[in-house]
Amino acid sequence: MFNLRYAATTLLLAGCIAAAGSTLVAAEEKGVTQSERSANSADEAEIKRGRLLFLQCRACHEVAAGQPHKVGPNLHGFIGQAAARADGFKYSDALSKSNLTWDAATLDRWIKHPSTVVPGTMMAYVGMASETDRRALIAYLESATK
Repeated sequence: MFNLRYAATTLLLAGCIAAAGSTLVAAEEKGVTQSERSANSADEAEIKRGRLLFLQCRACHEVAAGQPHKVGPNLHGFIGQAAARADGFKYSDALSKSNLTWDAATLDRWIKHPSTVVPGTMMAYVGMASETDRRALIAYLESATK
């Protein structure tokens, strides 16, 4: 006996499987592997987490080009640059003389405990203990300050 509901469900399921398969094939044709798709999703999740963590930094810092400095400098374009170099912002002597370059390793140490990295800094931030949170914040900063 022919069951119309069963036939419709089977056709719908077959269509979903075919669509998923063609999406997978298209991604693989573009050279994107399953592990890369997973890594991209993880990167996106980490950046999203970093954006949430940045909310505590936003009171003092901007990330978008053309925005004014606040209590802290605008961070646009700072990664890869020497510390204390944003035009129009008055840095502490300690940070100005630090000879730091803002890379991921330096940012990790700085975000963990700024006054340990540069004693005498004016940055009034206690630090972030969680390595996972620091990594997420750095991923966000790398994406948002380009």
